[in-house]
Amino acid sequence: MIVDSHIHLLPQKVRLNRTPFLAKDAAFGAVYASGKGKLASEEEIIDYLDGSGIDKAVVFGFPWADHALIRENNDEVWAFHKRYSDRIVPFAALSPAGGEPTRREASRTLAQGFAGIGELAMYHGGWSPSDFEALGPSIETAAEAGVPVLVHVNEPVGHDYPGKIPVDFRGLLRIIETHPRANFILAHWGGGIFIYALMPEVRKILTRTYLDTAASPYLYSCDVYEIACRIMGQDKILFGSDFPLLGLKRYLKDLDHAQLDETARKAILGENVKRLLRRF
Repeated sequence: MIVDSHIHLLPQKVRLNRTPFLAKDAAFGAVYASGKGKLASEEEIIDYLDGSGIDKAVVFGFPWADHALIRENNDEVWAFHKRYSDRIVPFAALSPAGGEPTRREASRTLAQGFAGIGELAMYHGGWSPSDFEALGPSIETAAEAGVPVLVHVNEPVGHDYPGKIPVDFRGLLRIIETHPRANFILAHWGGGIFIYALMPEVRKILTRTYLDTAASPYLYSCDVYEIACRIMGQDKILFGSDFPLLGLKRYLKDLDHAQLDETARKAILGENVKRLLRRF
């Protein structure tokens, strides 16, 4: 089984005309103002899955500042799931503002049947300890429901690109440590934070933390697969494409060059996320 653990679906009205939202939402503007960022429709996502031989996909929206738009986006993801219940696994995006409205949306969506929370992201300015603290009640809601929390984390060095943010690994580790019952998925290889799992105290904190591979071909050489598996364990790596940014074919090229056995390859491509998600 192949599962893509990282696909975006934005609201239809945004897909039809993104321009008004570029100014209304600073995070959306940071990522999509260039006009180069693609926005996939439901039909395009299904065509991608079918054309790539992917069995299931984790799909989620965007972390809008507007709580009403967050709800609308989550509702569209849920409707997509209902139309393709055997293919689409819904995660609920939340506003990075946190607080009670965000906690209520987390409770609403998880009671409805969403399989996880995320992608939590702060695409302008970067995460701060206060941002994570504001999301604490929502993270605890996910922990109580037994579902994972997906967090956007990019690498702190290297080339710039739209949406790249300053990274506070100390703050990220603090929030993970503060919520020991929660399973975290750190997108984009966790920005490379896994290298610090060579330190025993950090390895302990990351016991229930997973990494997804979203955007990997743009960021790392294929060696990252072998190195991450050696440090974190092959059971902690989840294939995610960040579609429509990239598709499975490009990731398979890197996997073909990585020094992994067939067991590790199958684990990354689907078996790991299947074990992680209770609502699958």
